[in-house]
Amino acid sequence: MVVIIVESLVPHGKSSEAGKKWLEVSKKFPPDRSISKQIMVCVRSTLKGMEVIGVWEVKDGKEKEALIRMSESMLMFTEVEGYKYSIKTYLSAVEAMGLLGLEPPEA
Repeated sequence: MVVIIVESLVPHGKSSEAGKKWLEVSKKFPPDRSISKQIMVCVRSTLKGMEVIGVWEVKDGKEKEALIRMSESMLMFTEVEGYKYSIKTYLSAVEAMGLLGLEPPEA
């Protein structure tokens, strides 16, 4: 299983604009559960701005589609001045252990 984590930072003075942009992006890119499942989106205020972290579980074989879709949707947010983001992909611990030729303990 591949997990996509998106970290975003929104300047405090742009929070409302970013919220409106999120509504626009959500309409253009509605959830597609055949590609990925949203696990959570969390928001917190920091001294640098509003930090947003989103986590999606990607369906097997849909990694490329999910990454392209996520990248296209996040690019729309760059219209908000000062908006910054990063997209990270992770393997599950079980898959990572397999890369090392190891078998993880039973959960």
